[in-house]
Amino acid sequence: MCLQQNESLISDNQAEAGVISTLFIHPEFILQTDYLKPEYFYHKDNACIYWAIQQLYQHGVDKIDAVNLTNMINSKGSVKKLLESYNLENMQQFIDTSHIAARQTIEEYKLLVNTIVTLSYKRELSKVSEEIENACFRQDFDLKKLTSLVDERINNLTEKYIVSTEIETFGNHIDALWSEICSRRSQDGIYGIPSKFPILSDYFTYEPGELVLLKARMKRGKSAFFLNEAVHKLKMGVPTVYLDTEMQDRLFAERLLANLTGIEIKRIKTGNYSLEEGKLLENTNEWIKKQPFVHLYLPQTTDEEIYAIHKVLKYKMNVQFSIFDYIKSNVLSSSEQYNALGGRTDFLKNVIAGELNMAVLAGIQLNRNNQVADSDKVERYASTSILWREKTSDEITSDGGLKFGNFCLKIDLNRNGEMMDEDDYICMNFDGSRMRIEQAEQPEREKLPFE
Repeated sequence: MCLQQNESLISDNQAEAGVISTLFIHPEFILQTDYLKPEYFYHKDNACIYWAIQQLYQHGVDKIDAVNLTNMINSKGSVKKLLESYNLENMQQFIDTSHIAARQTIEEYKLLVNTIVTLSYKRELSKVSEEIENACFRQDFDLKKLTSLVDERINNLTEKYIVSTEIETFGNHIDALWSEICSRRSQDGIYGIPSKFPILSDYFTYEPGELVLLKARMKRGKSAFFLNEAVHKLKMGVPTVYLDTEMQDRLFAERLLANLTGIEIKRIKTGNYSLEEGKLLENTNEWIKKQPFVHLYLPQTTDEEIYAIHKVLKYKMNVQFSIFDYIKSNVLSSSEQYNALGGRTDFLKNVIAGELNMAVLAGIQLNRNNQVADSDKVERYASTSILWREKTSDEITSDGGLKFGNFCLKIDLNRNGEMMDEDDYICMNFDGSRMRIEQAEQPEREKLPFE
């Protein structure tokens, strides 16, 4: 039998009548269950009456009677017409007998509400399941199209039925929040996942729910920075995923091995290394095999694919740290490109970092003017924004030579801590041949008297 013939089996008229009857007596209960919507009722007459009570209470009417209920129903033609088709008994008589099914406590009322919401979810889920099942038999639905359909339909359904059953004062869960705050501290006082570079902990750490954005010109070591952070997290035992829009697995493996062994990329490629170095490379490969690490080359990808990957990895290896290298758009129109960049950044911050509760580090490319295209659309979503660049020859000389580094970092936006002064930066050493970045010695800069 089809779903429409079986829908009545996924309904509970007693629960629906109980909710309506309770609201006749306690219309204030409706404030405690604002997630219950008229369309969740299976019986449309109950849906119409619930809608009318909801409208009355929103207009300040806290005593429901036959007159104001009938007037509200008659105020909307579609509701009036639908309810007339059910030939309900006299409205006053209906209200007078409501005490039989009514509940007197909010707890009992909520149980009925949750029954209605759950059954409504099940009915819609059945419809979605039927749509997905039909798609399985269609030749034009390949794996990508089918997974996209499943993800879209299930996500939309889940979002629609997000239920907040309790409205509590903040103090009711401050103890649990304080416990969570304390549990995130490490023994050395670091909060969240620290960067490889200790000095950055003065400004931020990689926290679940937060997005750190690294900005740099093309071919200036963005990927090297990400690689160094990924290796550091693996050595800490942090499950990590690296989504790469630029580099295939083989190229990434060469760079990863160079970073871990200290052997130049060129010599790894050509095989021009000693027997001892060859053994080191073999041992390093064995170490890599044991790590909770995933690298995926995705030159073009959708938000749905990114979400599905993280969702699976969250389940399979409890991934905690995600690197996205890097946010870009292939559209030609400037306005469309800005929206695409902003949309992807929003998605990484609020869905991947926020909804899935993991720390995210993402990159974005600067233009010739060292700016992010329409940066407001991008940086509004970042928790921390970092500028990564090569130092000028004047800066190297002014700082005191290469012992103070050839590259630098600047924290220019930070919602979780301090930002740097306009002319300040952190000195770093970048060895591109070995894909290694290290924190350099920091020069002593003269401070103004009022600093």
